[in-house]
Amino acid sequence: MTWRALILLCGLAPVTVLAQGASLRGRVLTDSTERPIAGVVVAIDELKLQAVSDSLGNFTLVGIKPGAQIVTAKKIGFGALATRVRFAAKDALEADFLMTPNAQALPDVKVETKAPVRAKLVDFEERRLAGNGGRFVTQAELDKRAWSTTSDIIRTTVPGVEVKRSGREAIVAGGRMQLPGGAMTNGGNAPGDCPAAIVLDGIFIYQGDPTERPFDINSLPPGIIAGIEYYASAASIPARYNGTRSSCGLMIIWTR
Repeated sequence: MTWRALILLCGLAPVTVLAQGASLRGRVLTDSTERPIAGVVVAIDELKLQAVSDSLGNFTLVGIKPGAQIVTAKKIGFGALATRVRFAAKDALEADFLMTPNAQALPDVKVETKAPVRAKLVDFEERRLAGNGGRFVTQAELDKRAWSTTSDIIRTTVPGVEVKRSGREAIVAGGRMQLPGGAMTNGGNAPGDCPAAIVLDGIFIYQGDPTERPFDINSLPPGIIAGIEYYASAASIPARYNGTRSSCGLMIIWTR
């Protein structure tokens, strides 16, 4: 996986789970010295579960529903983490979150040049500035609507995308896609009923396979997203992502 910092997952020996469902426990450490970090909020927003790391960096989440969940770790002064973890019933997993401190801002310093682009967002910025067919949502745009849901931001800022809602969940439907030569296809689905493939920080988390459950875009709150790309045309999809079923569009999401 490619993440801002390393997240190590491993199965535990059978233990007594304190609540029904799976559990996740571990430590939050700095990525350079592996010193414990207190006060980190480790959460699964979709399930409204959260824990705060103690002075030794320890945290525990219990009562996790089976399935794939987005686990986040956030604290002011550190880069936010987000990773997708699949839980089975009564799983007891351990995870060490290694967080990167943010560079301290220098007060009263006038900056004349543009701030450097973070390494993980270099490709995003290059494609955005090139304007080769994609639709882009920047962190500045997301921050202006931090109170909103991710699906509402996408619905109002990315033309050609349909958002299918079911309760709190929302799926990005790409509809028809233009193939090389101008032909239009929707992969055999009804109009507006064809979920887009989803890439998170360079890793496919939904590719449109019939056995996969479409990705809930609202499981990623706007506050942890650094940028969004959407490609409706097969010809405009970046080369490294061309191996996927692309008939229903491709959305690439970058976390902070």
